[in-house]
Amino acid sequence: MSKMKGFQLILMALMLVFVSACSSSNNSTTNKTESNPPTTSEPTATQSESPEPEEPAIDMNGETLKIIHWTPGPSEDTPEGALTLARWRELEKKYNVKIVYEKVPWGEPLNMVTNAALSGESVGDIVALDLYFAIPAINQGLFMPVDDFFNFDDPKWPKGMKDYGKVNDKMYGFTSNNNTASGLYYNKTLFEREGLPDPHDLIAQDKWNWDTFLDIAKKATKDTDGDGVIDQYGITSVAGNLMRMIIHSNSGSIIEKKDNKYVLSTDNPNTLEGLHFYSDLFNVHKVVAPNKHENFEDYNDSQTLFSSGKAAMVTGELWEGSQRTTMTDEQGFVYFPKGPKRTTWQGSIENYVQFYIPANVKRAKEKAYIWEQMQLWDNVAKVNREEAEKQLLADEKDIEVMLDVTNYSEPVFLPLNNMFGDYAFSIANRGESPETVLARIKQTAQEGIDQNLNNVKP
Repeated sequence: MSKMKGFQLILMALMLVFVSACSSSNNSTTNKTESNPPTTSEPTATQSESPEPEEPAIDMNGETLKIIHWTPGPSEDTPEGALTLARWRELEKKYNVKIVYEKVPWGEPLNMVTNAALSGESVGDIVALDLYFAIPAINQGLFMPVDDFFNFDDPKWPKGMKDYGKVNDKMYGFTSNNNTASGLYYNKTLFEREGLPDPHDLIAQDKWNWDTFLDIAKKATKDTDGDGVIDQYGITSVAGNLMRMIIHSNSGSIIEKKDNKYVLSTDNPNTLEGLHFYSDLFNVHKVVAPNKHENFEDYNDSQTLFSSGKAAMVTGELWEGSQRTTMTDEQGFVYFPKGPKRTTWQGSIENYVQFYIPANVKRAKEKAYIWEQMQLWDNVAKVNREEAEKQLLADEKDIEVMLDVTNYSEPVFLPLNNMFGDYAFSIANRGESPETVLARIKQTAQEGIDQNLNNVKP
C-alpha cells in the first residue's frame, strides 16, 4: 500500500494503471472531388470507395522510443504481457526502433521531465502523469499538444478522455484504456441479514439516490450486542473520499474553472448542497464510522471495519475489492448514489492518469504513431473484465457495474496547499458548517490552486 503524498489516497488507484498495447491507426482521409463529375448515374470507383489510410513510411534509424511509468511494464509471465511484447518486437523490426519501458517511483516522471527540459534533452518520449501534475507542467510549456498526431474522433478512444485530455483547448493527454474510477462496495451478506434492499434493484428502479442511501445507512447503523455503543455502521470511509464523492454525485466540484481560471468552489449551490448532506451523515444521522486519526490510519480502519462485517458500505476504487482476502461475507459493488442535481452516475477519481509527450521530444509525430500501433485496442475490454473478475465480487451484476463506471470517471483536483484535510475533517469531526470552513481556508487554498493549476508564481 503506497503512502499518501500531499493528497488523500492518491496512490490507491495506481495498481490498476498499466500499459496495454495496440492495433492500427485510424486516421481518416477524405477524397478530392472532381471539378467536372461524370454525367453517368453509375458511381465511379473514386466516388463509391474511400481509400484506406496510407501507411506512413517510418524508419527510426535505431532510435529509442521510451515510455516512463511508475507501474510495471508488460511481462512474458502473463498472456496479455506476452502478447504485448510480441507486438512490440514486431514494431521494432518494422520501424527500426527500440521500444523501452522504464519503471520509476511515483512522482518522479514530472521531476525527470523538468530536469531534462533544463538540459535541453528529452528524458522520455511517452510519459505517464496524473492530471493534476500535468496541467501546471503544460502551462509551463513542458509538454506538446497532440491534436495533429491522433484521430481523436475514432470511437476506440476511452469515453471521457477527450474531455480531460484537453487543456487550454488543445489535446495533450491520451491513453488507450481508462480503467480507474470509484464507487461503493457493499456487504451483501449484511444487507440480506438486515433485510435491506439490494442497491442493484434500486438502480434498476431508478431509485438509487441519496434518500435510499441514507435510509439504508440508518437501518444498518446499530448497537448489535446491547452494550449501548454503536458497533455496526451504515458507512465507513476516509472522510475526504466520502466528501468528494458526495460533491461529485450532485454535479458539484471542489475546484472549478471560472473565466478560464481554476478556483475553489465556494458558492456553487450543488457543491454546498453536497457538503451539507456530507455533514448531516456524520453529525446529524451519525451513520458514518468516526475518523479518529485524521490521517492515513483512517483508511486502514475503514478497510478493517468493512472486511470484518461491521459496516454495510465502504467507498472504494476498482482495485480495492481484491485486497479483502480475509473477508468472509460476500461483497458487491455499485455506483455511488445520485444526488438531486445529478442525472448520470459518477466515478470521481484523484489519480486520472494519461500519457503526455514532452515538448523537446524529437520525431514526436512518428513516435506517437508507433505508440498507437503498440496498443492492443481489441483487448481492452477483455483486460478490464479480467481485472473486474479479480475483485472478489458476489456476482455478475457487480462486475457489470465495475466495467461501466469507468465511463463516468471524473478527475478530482486537490492542490489546496494541504487544506483538503482541514476541509473534510472540520466538517465531519468538529461539526463546523461548510460555509465556515470554506471561508477559513479560501485564501490559502486558492494560493495553492493558483501555483499548481493557474501557473501563478509565488
